[in-house]
Amino acid sequence: MNKKNFSLILLFFCFLTGMVQAQQSDDKRMKIEITVKDGNKTVSGLIRTATFSYSKPADADAKDKYPTKNFYFSLDFEKMNIALLQAFTKNKNGIDGVITMTDTYGKSPARKLEFTKATLESMSDQLAADYSSAYFTIGSDTLIIDGVNVQ
Repeated sequence: MNKKNFSLILLFFCFLTGMVQAQQSDDKRMKIEITVKDGNKTVSGLIRTATFSYSKPADADAKDKYPTKNFYFSLDFEKMNIALLQAFTKNKNGIDGVITMTDTYGKSPARKLEFTKATLESMSDQLAADYSSAYFTIGSDTLIIDGVNVQ
């Protein structure tokens, strides 16, 4: 095989592997979804990122006098989900739901975060000509992470 043919084959191989890599990076490997119960119907939405935190009260007696939510979720959406916003604003006493994370490639185990009596604590919506996102912060009374009840 001469150098010219070898160079063409090498160039074609590099081009082909570059195309395959570019198409794989377009796919979102992890799918994160929130689902809440709004009366008799179920409302769900895709989440770009989800962060959850737990803060234990410093004084156990204070929790009885001044009940606060100890579990918080910060949710980043690619765009505002109006049905989800309506569900949270309509249910002032809180709603139950679940956040699930699944690996679309099936290589990592699924994650499941269950919560009860969640209320919308803050919300922001960002609009731009080429980009949009929405952020919710919700507080909940309980949190169960993959079957483990956090208390």
